[in-house]
Formats: sequence, C-alpha cells, structure tokens
Amino acid sequence: MVQTYIRFTQALVRALGAIASGLLILLVLMMCYNVIARYAFSASSIGLEELTWHAYAAIFLLGIPYALQTGSHVRVDLLYERFSELNQHKVDLIGTALFLVPACAIVIYTGWQFTLAAYQLGPQPGSVSEFFTQLVSSGIGERSQDPGGLLNRWIIKAVIPLSFIFLLMSAVATFLEKWLSYKTICDSKTESKQGPEQ
Repeated sequence: MVQTYIRFTQALVRALGAIASGLLILLVLMMCYNVIARYAFSASSIGLEELTWHAYAAIFLLGIPYALQTGSHVRVDLLYERFSELNQHKVDLIGTALFLVPACAIVIYTGWQFTLAAYQLGPQPGSVSEFFTQLVSSGIGERSQDPGGLLNRWIIKAVIPLSFIFLLMSAVATFLEKWLSYKTICDSKTESKQGPEQ
C-alpha cells in the first residue's frame, strides 16, 4: 500500500514536471511574440502580457513538488552533506513532519480562501450552463483592472492551493520513502552488530 502510494505520487509529480516544462516553452514563445509585436509592429496585448505572468506563476508553483521529489530544491548543504546517511534521513524526516507538512496545510487553507474570494467577486452563474457561458463571455469573479486584461483571475489563484496539495502529497511520499530507507539502514546495522556475536 505504501509503495503503491509512493509510486503513484512520483508518477503524478513527474507529470507535473512535464507540464511545467511545457509551460516554460509556451512562456518563451509568448514573450518572443509580445516583444516582436511591440517593437516591430508597435502593437502589444495587455492580455498576453498578463498571460505570461500567469504562466510564470504556474511554472513556479507546479515545479515545486517536482523539485522536492528530485532533490533539486535549494537547501543549506553546509552541514547536511557532512552527516551520515542515517542522520540525513533523520533531518529529512523531522524537517518534513515539523515544517513542510504544516506549511503546506496553511498555504492550502489560505490559498483556497484567496481563490474563493476572487471567485465570489462579482456576478455569479446560476447553473452549470451559465457557468461556462459566463466564463468565456464576461468572466466570473475578479478580473484585470486594465482594459484588454484577462478575466477569471480565480483560475490562476486556484493554482496556489492546488500546487500545495501536490506538494503535500509529494512531501508525504518523500517522508514514507525516507522512513522505509531509515528503517532498512537501522535493521542492517542491528543485523551487523548481532552477526559477530552469533
């Protein structure tokens, strides 16, 4: 059961990494188009400029769980690298349980409130069909204050709690993986101590 959860979460996080990579390519193309349109044709789009900001935010947020899983996040390695493997696992277990998991829970809760407030700002749809009609026509909730800006700001704000749900899943999978590895190291040390005595 534990291994199934770890494998599922790792596959999901790899998919998020692929989505973030794809968004990065799209971001570069949008920025190139915007620069060429502005300086070569004296035309620019506020909506496209805002979309690049949103894409950058989504890349960053969706990339966080992937960075945790691959160990490519920023950490203070000054002491950590000098620890034994067993002590490194202890640091990872304690740090995940005491800091990462509670931080994820806080950001999920506050991010959801942030998204809900943006969604409830303005006229609300009364049915599912109205939802989709309003979504593409006048927008739902908070929208850009600039003329030509984007509608439906709650969508990009929803990426905040969503990405931290994925980060929480990744943190739990990382915790379980480190715990299993920690137990294996402890068991092997116990067996090696008992071996000579027998």
